[in-house]
Amino acid sequence: MKKTICFLLLLLPLVACSQKDQGKPLVTIDDYTITTQEFNSELDKIPVNMKMAVATQNGKKSFLDRLIVKKLLLREAAKENIEKSKEFQDRLGDIKEQLLIESLLKKKVMTDSKLTDEELNKYYESHKDEFRKPQEIDTSQIVVKTEQEAKEIKTKLAAGEDFAELAKKFSLDPTARTTGGKVGFHPKGALIPEYDAAAFKLQKPGQISPIVKTQFGYHIIRLEGVKPPQQVPFAEVKDFIKQKLAQERQQEVLEKYIEGLRKASKITINEELLKEEGKKPEGATQTEQQKAEPGAKVGTPAAPEQAPKKDEAAPKK
Repeated sequence: MKKTICFLLLLLPLVACSQKDQGKPLVTIDDYTITTQEFNSELDKIPVNMKMAVATQNGKKSFLDRLIVKKLLLREAAKENIEKSKEFQDRLGDIKEQLLIESLLKKKVMTDSKLTDEELNKYYESHKDEFRKPQEIDTSQIVVKTEQEAKEIKTKLAAGEDFAELAKKFSLDPTARTTGGKVGFHPKGALIPEYDAAAFKLQKPGQISPIVKTQFGYHIIRLEGVKPPQQVPFAEVKDFIKQKLAQERQQEVLEKYIEGLRKASKITINEELLKEEGKKPEGATQTEQQKAEPGAKVGTPAAPEQAPKKDEAAPKK
């Protein structure tokens, strides 16, 4: 439904303005002019996450082409008096109802679900375990194709040759030539199991592992450093906490608001009539068929007409 709304909003009738207030002429379509101001105004309507798509010159040209097509279609819709048709007015009524409901709920939910910094900090203090970084280790590696190559490199290391230089010269890792085999900091479980298990057995920076076989070859791992578990500061997770609590609060407020409306209203449902209504379509089809085709046998419904397309579903939260 939201996509439908957005599309139809683009089809709103044009508001006549003096050309000198509308910026410089950018495109002329017969007797209609798209000005730079109108073009920029249309660009401003694009959602933030899609702005990059029109940031380039090609992107702007593509957007302008779509805007030209939009104006052409609007002109044709006006010629065909589409706006006065019953189908259009019915759909417009449905969209208006949906917008009214969305606007009401947004107003109620946003007003009643604001969070203070005190509430956010209170959640952080009572859930500190959720915001702890585990221990991380910094490692480097040399990976080669065969175990024999790995053994030869181990011998060179034992003789005092530089780990980084050997990684640049022999490692299969394409980045090793510039990084000297550095993998960087990583928590336990972030890398392939064989590498991870061997790396976390190393205790002191500079310590080198035995040869480790993985699907990528034979690895020699060196421990470069260790970061102990750390508490993530409140400032770094404040926005995350705010988003999490806001979603929970909004859901609570919405449920309470709807329940309050129910309690404040007298709602009576005729269950028997509802059951009859549920049976009505099949019987109605038979009755209509008999009227249309005298002599038609009862219980032999006509072939169903093609179902009309449904509007897009309302967006989920």
